[in-house]
Amino acid sequence: MYLIFVISLLSLLMAFASKITKKIIPLVCRDSAEVRARRHEIAKLRTELANISMRDEYTKYVKCEREIGKLEVSLNEAKSRDNVKRVAYEYGLHYGGLGILGLCMMYISIFYRYSTVIVFGDNFNFEPFGGFINFPTKVHNSISVVFWIVVNNFVARTLASYVK
Repeated sequence: MYLIFVISLLSLLMAFASKITKKIIPLVCRDSAEVRARRHEIAKLRTELANISMRDEYTKYVKCEREIGKLEVSLNEAKSRDNVKRVAYEYGLHYGGLGILGLCMMYISIFYRYSTVIVFGDNFNFEPFGGFINFPTKVHNSISVVFWIVVNNFVARTLASYVK
């Protein structure tokens, strides 16, 4: 019974891995201190710029605008460095998680391949697909672990495609 639950859970986690990663990344990768400091400086200079009259103090206004431009350039550089780190974490979490889940599925499918998930009574007849459904267990009117994994992965991926 626990095997059914574990397989279903692993299938759902694999299907929703990209959505889970998108929820985790903002928690793991935040803006660096440099980016926050630059944004704060730019906001402070913009409020200062709003208080300067362009007509009366033109040179002071232009200097403030140039300073904002320089800070925006350095902000973009810092953000691009942060984005490289964010992409590395995003791909690492996504594909690392898929790799671990895939290894778990492979372990289950190899070591439990001769186990059955459920055995039905003689009043059920799965022919002509009975041999495919119970492969490799060869237990009559049963569903094998391998088939259960395939079906769960299909259902989970179908569900994930409907969720935005």
